[in-house]
This record gives sequence, structure tokens and C-alpha cells, in this order.
Amino acid sequence: MEKKREIPIEIDDHFKLFGKEPWEVDYGEKCPVCDVRIDEYGFCSCGSSGD
Repeated sequence: MEKKREIPIEIDDHFKLFGKEPWEVDYGEKCPVCDVRIDEYGFCSCGSSGD
């Protein structure tokens, strides 16, 4: 059974942009520059991706 949507699909901008809900994103290690988790696409808050 599919989980009930918390945000209607018509106004769910995160789902429209990324094809998944925010809680479905996989995170890895933290960025040494901004100390925020790097997501599955290699992005963090400062954009350096730990480089």
C-alpha cells in the first residue's frame, strides 16, 4: 500500500523538481567546508561538495 501524500502532488515542488520526497533522499558524509550532509547527487549547502 502506498503512503498517503502529505503534500498534494499539484503543489509539491520538491517532488516535481527531484522526483522524490525530501525524506527519501540518501545522504552520505558531511562536507568539511560547511559541515552539512552531502546528498546522493553530491550537493551540500555551500556547493563545494567537500572539494
